This record gives sequence, structure tokens and C-alpha cells, in this order.
Amino acid sequence: MTNLMFGLRRSPRTLLERDGHPGPGPGKLALILGRAGVGKTAFVVGIGIDALLSGQKVLHISLERSVDKVRTWYDDLLMEMLRREKKLEHWAAIQLEVERHRHIHTYGGGSFSIDRFRQALDLLRSAMDFTPDVIIFDRLDSAELKPETIEALRAIAGEVGAEMWMAYKTHRDDPKPGPGHLPAGAQSFEDFVDLAFSLDPHDNRVRLHVIKDQDEVVDKDLNILLNPKTLLLKSGVKR
Repeated sequence: MTNLMFGLRRSPRTLLERDGHPGPGPGKLALILGRAGVGKTAFVVGIGIDALLSGQKVLHISLERSVDKVRTWYDDLLMEMLRREKKLEHWAAIQLEVERHRHIHTYGGGSFSIDRFRQALDLLRSAMDFTPDVIIFDRLDSAELKPETIEALRAIAGEVGAEMWMAYKTHRDDPKPGPGHLPAGAQSFEDFVDLAFSLDPHDNRVRLHVIKDQDEVVDKDLNILLNPKTLLLKSGVKR
């Protein structure tokens, strides 16, 4: 795999590392917050592609989308990344390696549980020799998340040595959070969140803010935009 991989100059992690926020680290949780349609899935899929291109194994969990729809997200964003880097000739080889190092599991209709997730991980490790380095949860909102669920998921990530990224849906009419707290809905489990970002639409752009860094709740504009056309992150212009 290493002979096929290369550094993407404007990949999600490259941009986040520039601002000192490359990721939560093994056994820790990063949360991506935003309203429906702002690009949370594109963000976490970009993180997954970055991990795969660096030789890591990725487990992607979706509570709504089918496996085929999630796979299409990866294929489309990977192709766009390669097109932007003028490396489309590597598409077929890299896409094959991505498939080998990524597993996608979906849990529709409220069928997700900690026990089922543990069973899936045990099966991947025992039958396929697959232990993820990065675990991604997509399409989550407050109906699926309770503090004890987040605590258990974070503990499982620690057991396998994986970092965890979650895309979490907020709502327009959510009450404004108090000082030192994450947005409503996420406040109940904010103690288990190590790193949190928000995707905020503004003047036909979507800006990325860091809103929690370890034990500190902040509001820092990272000068990073989500391109609404390509769904890729890019450097922005300070307001």
C-alpha cells in the first residue's frame, strides 16, 4: 500500500494539523457538529480517506445510510481529491486498497446497540484480522446518544487503540449553550468529548470552528472552509 499512498497537500488532516488540531488520538473522541446538510458526512468521510491514504484501517458506522451510499461518498470524495491533486491516474489502484482497509457497517431503524457493536468488532478481529485505527460514526443525533452510550463507545475505542470521530446533528431551534458548554443535546455527554468542531454556514460558505479542545470549551475560527461544490475542506479568508 505504501507505494501507492501520497500526502494530499490540502487534505483534512493537513489543514487541521496546520492549526494544531490533527485529531483526538487513540482512545479519544472528536465530535463534528452542524445542522442537516452543512457537510458533516463529507467532513468525516474526508477524515476516513486521509486515514486510509496513510495506511490506517477505518471502520465506518452509519445509522441511516446503506453500505452502498456510504461507499459512494468515499469514492466520490476520493476521486475529487485525486482530481484536485492531478493524480487521477492512481484512482483504480488506490480505490482497491481503500476497499481492503475499510469496513462499513450500517444500523438502520434504531438497531444499533453497544452489544451489537462489540460483537461486530470481535468478528472483524477474529475472522478478518481487522482492528480499526479510526472509527467513524455518521448520522447521529440526540435520539441515539446518551452519556452512557458515549462513555461505552469511547472505552471500546480505547480497548482497540482507535481514535473515534462522530458526526452529530444539531438543530436550528436548539437553545443557545451556556458559557463553557457544547451546544444543546451534546451537553449531556460533553465530558467524554476530547475535541469538537462545528460547521457553521455563513454568507453561502461553511466555516469550521473548534469549540472544544481537551478540557477547554472555546470558539476559534480555524480559517478553514468547506467547499459546497466539491465538499472538500480548503483554506479560507479571515473575516
